[in-house]
Amino acid sequence: MRLAIVAGAALLGMNGALAAPKIESVTLTPRSAQFSGGKPPEVQVSVSVTRGRFDTAGCDARVDFGDGQGRTLDFGVADKRTVHHVYKKEGKYLVVARGAGAKPCAGTQQAPLTVGKSAAKKPRK
Repeated sequence: MRLAIVAGAALLGMNGALAAPKIESVTLTPRSAQFSGGKPPEVQVSVSVTRGRFDTAGCDARVDFGDGQGRTLDFGVADKRTVHHVYKKEGKYLVVARGAGAKPCAGTQQAPLTVGKSAAKKPRK
């Protein structure tokens, strides 16, 4: 039994420190949002984390919404976390997810977002 524990420790030592789970993508739904009915749009931001086959470690990520606001996410052992954010002004934003916190995820991903006013429909003649 002791020999197996020593052999396992030696194998882990050969690979060095285990890498943190990596942020693979940031998905925005919708990618282009429009104000309608005088209310700001709700933009769903999905942050996906993909892990190695045998990686069960958790990690933390920070999502910056590009408008001065952000949120830190604890992924635990989940592969994907989804956050919702409401934009109050039209404009072009860059949503960025990066490792943060006590157990940061590896990597950084970003996605552009355009928030605009919906065009009023003109009556047909």
